[in-house]
Amino acid sequence: MSSRESLLHGKSIRMEGSSTQSPAMKAHLGVIVGTALAAITCGATFLSALFRQFGLVEVAASLGTGAEVFFLSSSIGDLLEDKPQPNRVRFVSALGLAAAIVAYFLVMRFQKQ
Repeated sequence: MSSRESLLHGKSIRMEGSSTQSPAMKAHLGVIVGTALAAITCGATFLSALFRQFGLVEVAASLGTGAEVFFLSSSIGDLLEDKPQPNRVRFVSALGLAAAIVAYFLVMRFQKQ
């Protein structure tokens, strides 16, 4: 019996995708990891802004963190629904939002010095 076959009630069953991941699965996992890192970045920016008492950055970062969590859950939903490709617009939006919030924090930080 090969490594891709199992026994169930005495019958040999061939499992299609048990040992290798499809390219679509790898793409979905990459988008999920990237979106999760963007959400963590927004959360860390919120905490840094809270520590430095940048009020507008706190509000922007907290709203951005909420949006990033929404993007993350939508990416996980795409994976669970077996969509052929992840949503690239949502992924680029998530990365752009995280970059904008970090840039806003850095501008406020260096402007105050």
